[in-house]
Amino acid sequence: MHLLDEKLMERAIIGADGKVIGEVAGFFLDVDTWRIDALQVKLDRAVAEELRARHPLFRPALIEIPTHLVQSVGDTIVLSVVVEGLRQVLSLGDEHASVQ
Repeated sequence: MHLLDEKLMERAIIGADGKVIGEVAGFFLDVDTWRIDALQVKLDRAVAEELRARHPLFRPALIEIPTHLVQSVGDTIVLSVVVEGLRQVLSLGDEHASVQ
């Protein structure tokens, strides 16, 4: 499947439990393989609080979610983990799953 970057931007990210996590704010491309390694996600306020994501006062929290956590891409992007599972991935120190 091919997807234009403008069609990917602002697409909702949903956890495996159906909870909206946020929306796509950008992505990280591996220039050697030309594959997307991670999605930059603008977190929903409640999810940011649940993940204890730090962020500037007037800007949303951003995280990087590795693409191996993506289960499916359609009108929304569905992850293979729930928010709690995402917190565990972030706390493992994965290089592409850092809270910004």
